[in-house]
Amino acid sequence: MTKANLLLKKAMMLILATGLMFFASCKKEKDEPKTGNMIFYTMINNTEFDEIEIFVDGKSRGKITLSHIERPDCGTASSINVISVKLPAGVHSWYAKQYKGGVYIDGWDERDETIVAGKCEFIKLTE
Repeated sequence: MTKANLLLKKAMMLILATGLMFFASCKKEKDEPKTGNMIFYTMINNTEFDEIEIFVDGKSRGKITLSHIERPDCGTASSINVISVKLPAGVHSWYAKQYKGGVYIDGWDERDETIVAGKCEFIKLTE
């Protein structure tokens, strides 16, 4: 190997090492959220139901057993009066069933909602 080739090889290795250090030191940008939430609540008088079962994409996601007095915040977790379902962005279907005394008395027909990444879709169940 000639002296010129040796110098060229060292220079290329130095450039490669510098480039690797540069890219390794760059901070990765935080990934944008790829999910959003569907949040269910109701202000229906509790005397009209024992529970409202929520179904999203054909699966039971929880039961509301108490009315909520106002629209919940986006970060509200599921509880007895709010059902929060984290979903990938896109179109999802939901329906709900209302029970009194363990008997089905009413429901909400299946419909679609579009979930936007990083956002909440609020669904107020009304009479």
